[in-house]
Amino acid sequence: MTIRFVKCSMGMLREDEKDAALVRRVVDEIWNEGAIDLADELFASTYVNHGGLIPDLVKGPEGIKLSVALFRAAFPDLHVRVDSLSSTHGTVRLGWTARSDATAAVSVGRALAGTSNSLVSDGQITESWTECDSSAALRELTGRGSPADRRSTRKPETLGVSGNARSCRF
Repeated sequence: MTIRFVKCSMGMLREDEKDAALVRRVVDEIWNEGAIDLADELFASTYVNHGGLIPDLVKGPEGIKLSVALFRAAFPDLHVRVDSLSSTHGTVRLGWTARSDATAAVSVGRALAGTSNSLVSDGQITESWTECDSSAALRELTGRGSPADRRSTRKPETLGVSGNARSCRF
């Protein structure tokens, strides 16, 4: 096994540590601070997010910019917390929780948790896959049904939403 090291401002980092730091930057600076132009630096021009809000419709950094802009417009106080972060051989696994506490569309304290897997090559994210319970999030956001119904496993079609209920874009 070969371990690659990269020189950076913090000294020598293993390539896996560099990849994980790249994904953390996406969360901290793009998602939490809204610095969407940073996507041009951190995402490959051929980037594809498999599944999600706008799957395969907008590729490259523009896809992330659009996704972040839409979420931040709907939830201006959106904050994504990094729950876990690991990297192996160019694949970064991120466990996260997204929360919006003071938004008109969402009552206080609502959160959505999920995982994202990103492929990193040459210092940029080239592909990603995200999993979360977006159908539960939609039930919470629309307020349809009783609290017990919101915990059920109804298909997204019952909410007038098509697509995969287990994918969301983050």
